[in-house]
Amino acid sequence: MDILIKDTKQPLVLIYNILTNKSILDDDKLNATKIFFQYHIEVSIKYNLLLVDNLDNYKNTYSFIEDVYLILSKQLSILPHLIKLKKSYNQRFIWDLEIESIISHFKSLHTKFLCLFDGSKGFLYLHLKLKGMKEGNHYHYEQLSERLKKTFDLFKKPFFDEYKIVLLTFHQFVELKFENMIKYTEYIFNKINSILVNNINYLLLYDNYRIQLYNLLYNNSDININVNNVDSDIDNDDIILINKTQL
Repeated sequence: MDILIKDTKQPLVLIYNILTNKSILDDDKLNATKIFFQYHIEVSIKYNLLLVDNLDNYKNTYSFIEDVYLILSKQLSILPHLIKLKKSYNQRFIWDLEIESIISHFKSLHTKFLCLFDGSKGFLYLHLKLKGMKEGNHYHYEQLSERLKKTFDLFKKPFFDEYKIVLLTFHQFVELKFENMIKYTEYIFNKINSILVNNINYLLLYDNYRIQLYNLLYNNSDININVNNVDSDIDNDDIILINKTQL
Protein backbone atom coordinates (compact mmCIF):
# COMPACT_ATOMS: atom_id res chain seq x y z
CA MET A 1 0.00 0.00 0.00
CA ASP A 2 2.88 2.31 0.80
CA ILE A 3 4.32 1.93 -2.72
CA LEU A 4 0.91 2.32 -4.36
CA ILE A 5 0.22 5.63 -2.59
CA LYS A 6 3.78 6.89 -3.08
CA ASP A 7 3.98 6.13 -6.81
CA THR A 8 0.43 6.92 -7.90
CA LYS A 9 0.12 9.42 -10.75
CA GLN A 10 -3.24 10.60 -9.37
CA PRO A 11 -2.78 10.93 -5.61
CA LEU A 12 -5.96 12.95 -5.08
CA VAL A 13 -8.08 10.43 -6.97
CA LEU A 14 -6.55 7.57 -5.03
CA ILE A 15 -7.08 9.06 -1.57
CA TYR A 16 -10.60 10.14 -2.51
CA ASN A 17 -11.37 6.58 -3.54
CA ILE A 18 -9.99 5.24 -0.27
CA LEU A 19 -11.85 7.73 1.89
CA THR A 20 -15.20 7.22 0.16
CA ASN A 21 -15.00 3.42 -0.09
CA LYS A 22 -17.47 2.04 2.46
CA SER A 23 -15.81 -1.39 2.51
CA ILE A 24 -12.63 0.04 4.03
CA LEU A 25 -12.51 0.21 7.81
CA ASP A 26 -11.89 3.46 9.66
CA ASP A 27 -8.47 2.39 11.00
CA ASP A 28 -7.36 1.32 7.52
CA LYS A 29 -8.51 4.63 6.05
CA LEU A 30 -6.56 6.35 8.81
CA ASN A 31 -3.31 4.54 8.07
CA ALA A 32 -3.66 5.03 4.32
CA THR A 33 -4.23 8.74 4.92
CA LYS A 34 -1.07 8.93 7.01
CA ILE A 35 0.93 7.52 4.12
CA PHE A 36 -0.79 9.91 1.71
CA PHE A 37 0.22 12.92 3.84
CA GLN A 38 3.80 11.64 4.02
CA TYR A 39 4.24 11.58 0.24
CA HIS A 40 1.73 14.16 -1.00
CA ILE A 41 1.68 16.90 1.60
CA GLU A 42 1.43 19.67 -1.04
CA VAL A 43 -1.68 18.07 -2.52
CA SER A 44 -3.08 17.79 0.99
CA ILE A 45 -2.61 21.50 1.56
CA LYS A 46 -4.16 22.46 -1.77
CA TYR A 47 -7.19 20.17 -1.44
CA ASN A 48 -9.00 20.02 1.88
CA LEU A 49 -9.66 16.35 2.56
CA LEU A 50 -12.07 17.18 5.35
CA LEU A 51 -14.64 18.01 2.67
CA VAL A 52 -14.78 14.47 1.35
CA ASP A 53 -18.37 13.22 1.48
CA ASN A 54 -19.36 11.43 4.70
CA LEU A 55 -15.82 11.45 6.03
CA ASP A 56 -17.11 12.47 9.45
CA ASN A 57 -18.63 8.99 9.71
CA TYR A 58 -15.08 7.70 10.20
CA LYS A 59 -14.13 9.37 13.46
CA ASN A 60 -10.48 8.27 13.70
CA THR A 61 -9.66 9.29 10.15
CA TYR A 62 -11.54 12.56 10.38
CA SER A 63 -9.91 13.46 13.69
CA PHE A 64 -6.45 12.66 12.31
CA ILE A 65 -6.92 14.83 9.21
CA GLU A 66 -8.31 17.62 11.37
CA ASP A 67 -5.24 17.46 13.64
CA VAL A 68 -2.87 17.53 10.66
CA TYR A 69 -4.59 20.57 9.17
CA LEU A 70 -4.53 22.34 12.52
CA ILE A 71 -0.76 21.89 12.77
CA LEU A 72 -0.24 22.87 9.14
CA SER A 73 -2.34 26.00 9.60
CA LYS A 74 -0.18 27.01 12.58
CA GLN A 75 2.99 26.41 10.58
CA LEU A 76 1.63 28.42 7.67
CA SER A 77 0.73 31.31 9.99
CA ILE A 78 4.36 31.46 11.16
CA LEU A 79 5.88 31.06 7.70
CA PRO A 80 5.57 34.75 6.62
CA HIS A 81 7.66 35.78 9.63
CA LEU A 82 10.37 33.26 8.76
CA ILE A 83 10.33 34.29 5.09
CA LYS A 84 10.83 37.88 6.20
CA LEU A 85 13.70 36.82 8.44
CA LYS A 86 15.32 34.90 5.58
CA LYS A 87 15.08 37.92 3.28
CA SER A 88 16.55 40.18 5.93
CA TYR A 89 19.36 37.85 6.97
CA ASN A 90 20.54 36.65 3.60
CA GLN A 91 23.35 34.29 4.53
CA ARG A 92 22.66 31.26 2.38
CA PHE A 93 24.69 28.75 4.36
CA ILE A 94 22.41 29.32 7.37
CA TRP A 95 19.21 28.50 5.52
CA ASP A 96 20.64 25.28 4.12
CA LEU A 97 21.00 23.91 7.67
CA GLU A 98 18.51 21.82 9.63
CA ILE A 99 16.09 23.90 11.65
CA GLU A 100 17.77 22.94 14.95
CA SER A 101 21.02 24.46 13.66
CA ILE A 102 19.21 27.56 12.40
CA ILE A 103 17.72 28.06 15.86
CA SER A 104 21.14 27.59 17.45
CA HIS A 105 22.66 30.13 15.06
CA PHE A 106 20.12 32.83 15.90
CA LYS A 107 20.46 32.18 19.63
CA SER A 108 24.20 32.65 19.24
CA LEU A 109 23.62 35.78 17.15
CA HIS A 110 21.38 37.16 19.88
CA THR A 111 24.09 36.55 22.49
CA LYS A 112 26.67 38.34 20.32
CA PHE A 113 24.28 41.25 19.93
CA LEU A 114 23.76 41.53 23.69
CA CYS A 115 27.53 41.42 24.22
CA LEU A 116 27.91 44.48 22.01
CA PHE A 117 25.87 46.40 24.56
CA ASP A 118 27.47 44.81 27.64
CA GLY A 119 24.35 42.76 28.23
CA SER A 120 25.51 39.15 28.02
CA LYS A 121 25.56 38.69 31.80
CA GLY A 122 22.84 41.06 32.93
CA PHE A 123 20.52 43.87 31.99
CA LEU A 124 22.74 46.91 32.64
CA TYR A 125 23.25 47.72 28.97
CA LEU A 126 25.63 50.44 27.87
CA HIS A 127 22.91 52.91 26.93
CA LEU A 128 21.17 52.37 30.28
CA LYS A 129 24.42 53.09 32.13
CA LEU A 130 24.67 56.40 30.30
CA LYS A 131 20.97 57.23 30.30
CA GLY A 132 20.11 60.43 32.13
CA MET A 133 23.46 62.08 31.43
CA LYS A 134 23.06 65.44 29.74
CA GLU A 135 26.61 65.54 28.52
CA GLY A 136 29.13 62.88 27.63
CA ASN A 137 32.77 62.92 26.73
CA HIS A 138 34.80 61.70 23.79
CA TYR A 139 35.03 58.18 25.25
CA HIS A 140 31.24 57.93 25.52
CA TYR A 141 30.75 59.10 21.93
CA GLU A 142 33.34 56.62 20.73
CA GLN A 143 31.80 53.73 22.65
CA LEU A 144 28.28 54.40 21.40
CA SER A 145 29.29 54.86 17.76
CA GLU A 146 31.54 51.77 17.89
CA ARG A 147 28.72 49.56 19.26
CA LEU A 148 26.32 50.83 16.59
CA LYS A 149 28.86 50.23 13.83
CA LYS A 150 29.46 46.66 15.03
CA THR A 151 25.70 46.11 15.19
CA PHE A 152 25.35 47.22 11.59
CA ASP A 153 28.24 44.95 10.54
CA LEU A 154 26.65 42.02 12.38
CA PHE A 155 23.27 42.27 10.65
CA LYS A 156 24.02 44.12 7.38
CA LYS A 157 21.88 46.63 5.52
CA PRO A 158 19.15 44.24 4.17
CA PHE A 159 18.21 43.45 7.77
CA PHE A 160 17.68 47.13 8.61
CA ASP A 161 15.82 47.72 5.36
CA GLU A 162 13.49 44.73 5.72
CA TYR A 163 12.50 45.66 9.27
CA LYS A 164 12.39 49.38 8.51
CA ILE A 165 14.94 50.30 11.15
CA VAL A 166 15.99 53.95 10.86
CA LEU A 167 19.69 54.31 10.10
CA LEU A 168 21.86 57.36 10.72
CA THR A 169 25.22 58.04 9.14
CA PHE A 170 28.20 58.47 11.43
CA HIS A 171 28.15 62.22 10.86
CA GLN A 172 24.42 62.43 11.58
CA PHE A 173 24.93 60.49 14.79
CA VAL A 174 27.85 62.53 16.18
CA GLU A 175 25.96 65.77 15.47
CA LEU A 176 23.18 64.69 17.84
CA LYS A 177 22.98 65.99 21.38
CA PHE A 178 24.35 63.41 23.79
CA GLU A 179 20.94 62.57 25.26
CA ASN A 180 19.63 61.98 21.71
CA MET A 181 22.59 59.70 21.03
CA ILE A 182 21.42 57.63 23.99
CA LYS A 183 17.81 57.62 22.74
CA TYR A 184 18.89 56.51 19.26
CA THR A 185 21.12 53.76 20.66
CA GLU A 186 18.26 52.58 22.86
CA TYR A 187 15.93 52.60 19.83
CA ILE A 188 18.34 50.43 17.82
CA PHE A 189 18.87 48.05 20.72
CA ASN A 190 15.18 47.61 21.55
CA LYS A 191 14.17 47.21 17.92
CA ILE A 192 16.74 44.54 17.07
CA ASN A 193 16.41 42.75 20.40
CA SER A 194 12.65 42.46 19.89
CA ILE A 195 13.10 41.18 16.32
CA LEU A 196 15.58 38.52 17.42
CA VAL A 197 13.55 37.33 20.41
CA ASN A 198 10.35 37.13 18.35
CA ASN A 199 11.98 35.27 15.48
CA ILE A 200 13.73 32.78 17.75
CA ASN A 201 10.31 32.06 19.26
CA TYR A 202 8.81 31.68 15.78
CA LEU A 203 11.56 29.22 14.86
CA LEU A 204 11.03 27.24 18.06
CA LEU A 205 7.29 27.11 17.46
CA TYR A 206 7.74 26.05 13.86
CA ASP A 207 10.09 23.29 14.94
CA ASN A 208 7.67 22.19 17.64
CA TYR A 209 4.85 21.91 15.08
CA ARG A 210 7.20 20.04 12.74
CA ILE A 211 7.85 17.45 15.45
CA GLN A 212 4.14 17.17 16.23
CA LEU A 213 3.39 16.63 12.55
CA TYR A 214 6.14 14.04 12.21
CA ASN A 215 4.79 12.10 15.19
CA LEU A 216 1.30 12.16 13.72
CA LEU A 217 2.34 10.99 10.28
CA TYR A 218 4.84 8.31 11.15
CA ASN A 219 2.99 6.48 13.89
CA ASN A 220 1.95 3.74 11.44
CA SER A 221 0.49 0.30 11.74
CA ASP A 222 -0.12 -2.41 9.13
CA ILE A 223 -2.76 -1.69 6.50
CA ASN A 224 -4.94 -4.30 4.89
CA ILE A 225 -6.72 -2.78 1.90
CA ASN A 226 -7.82 -4.46 -1.29
CA VAL A 227 -5.96 -2.50 -3.98
CA ASN A 228 -8.57 -3.35 -6.59
CA ASN A 229 -11.16 -1.48 -4.55
CA VAL A 230 -9.27 1.79 -4.55
CA ASP A 231 -7.36 1.89 -7.81
CA SER A 232 -10.27 2.22 -10.20
CA ASP A 233 -10.74 5.24 -12.49
CA ILE A 234 -12.96 8.04 -11.28
CA ASP A 235 -13.93 11.32 -12.88
CA ASN A 236 -12.21 14.43 -11.59
CA ASP A 237 -15.60 16.12 -11.48
CA ASP A 238 -16.50 13.86 -8.58
CA ILE A 239 -13.83 15.42 -6.37
CA ILE A 240 -13.65 18.99 -7.65
CA LEU A 241 -15.55 20.33 -4.64
CA ILE A 242 -12.63 19.70 -2.31
CA ASN A 243 -10.53 22.30 -4.12
CA LYS A 244 -12.66 25.14 -2.75
CA THR A 245 -11.53 25.36 0.84
CA GLN A 246 -8.09 26.39 2.01
CA LEU A 247 -6.48 25.93 5.38
